[in-house]
Amino acid sequence: MKRLWWFSAFFLLYELTVYLTNDMIMPGMPRVMAEFGGPSRYIGLSLSLYILGGCTLQIFLGPLADRIGKRRVMLGGAAFFLLATALVPLAGSSPQFLAIRFFQGMGSCFIFIGYAAIHELFDDTRAVKLTTLMGNTTVFAPLIGPVAGSAVISVFDWRAVFVTAFVLGAVAWAGLFRTMPTGGGKPLAAGEKSLAASYRAIFTNRTFMLGILVAGLAITPLTAWIGLSPAILLQHGGASYGTYIAWQCAIFVGFVLSTFAIQRMGGELPLGRLLRQGGLLALVGLGGAGFAAGQPQLFIACMFVFSAGFGLFNGALIRIALTATGQSMSLTSAAMSLLYCLYIALGLELYNAICERFGYTLQAYALCGVPVALAVCAGLFYIARGHDARLRATVAVPA
Repeated sequence: MKRLWWFSAFFLLYELTVYLTNDMIMPGMPRVMAEFGGPSRYIGLSLSLYILGGCTLQIFLGPLADRIGKRRVMLGGAAFFLLATALVPLAGSSPQFLAIRFFQGMGSCFIFIGYAAIHELFDDTRAVKLTTLMGNTTVFAPLIGPVAGSAVISVFDWRAVFVTAFVLGAVAWAGLFRTMPTGGGKPLAAGEKSLAASYRAIFTNRTFMLGILVAGLAITPLTAWIGLSPAILLQHGGASYGTYIAWQCAIFVGFVLSTFAIQRMGGELPLGRLLRQGGLLALVGLGGAGFAAGQPQLFIACMFVFSAGFGLFNGALIRIALTATGQSMSLTSAAMSLLYCLYIALGLELYNAICERFGYTLQAYALCGVPVALAVCAGLFYIARGHDARLRATVAVPA
């Protein structure tokens, strides 16, 4: 068990490095585009391409992980990420920079392998608590990234960000090499010979499809803020790095606090209740932010509430979606990662297009979140009702 926890820790470092690589460079993106002569929309496009890179391999990696083992796939993917990270500083133009960022984003393709292993190795409560804690990497990165990135680019060239990421990734790879369970691959069972049939069962599962859609919609406003806030605050708003960092910390710390609250819950986690409570917070926060953009302090407070709600329901939502299909966890996680990245990338580009149309104003960003808030809350309540009904049916069967 001790080795499993060490594996989880090094996997957490790898996931953090993948996200941190992006968030550290975001405050430096105006400087990158100034050096290469790229337009403002390339700032958001850089993140979109990074995310799209993260959804290119999952359909193939799931079966590959089942056949040759998760360890080999995970280590190979981490090595690929290190190679791409080493190439980014060599870019000589904005198209080259964007292209390499796409391939670097493929490093996130392999994150689902670690999550699949955790869901297989731990029970419901431990898995939700652990994955919720690990989900904080998506929040710690926007908290730590701007601070660390601003510090690095204020002293060194922006390329030093990727040197730092390479060092962190190398440590994570070495740790995974030493601690990740072997779990050698095996031929697929007779009932699983047809990958098409397995994926068809996954993609036609209503709970899974709706769950991942809601999860993708829910995280899109936070991802869009990460990608567009440099243009909104720094480039067009004239804010200082200090103001930019303060806004990031105030918004994303809500996620951290709600995650810590989940860790303190004892016994079996009430997944349906987490969905409902988190959904209401998300509706109040994101919906309120849409009408409070003219008052920055109120906007930040509302976004704090939204991120807290997201942290409350995200781990439970992913758990319900992943366990709904009854298929291989590797294949299900692969399908989840593919759809998740696609939804986020499409949503980010829609945000980017709207914000570009209205001059990257805070109001344009904020109003985009109102319909998202309504859709997310409605989806969470629907999924919670179905989950509770299945639990009641399961309890009634033995009786």
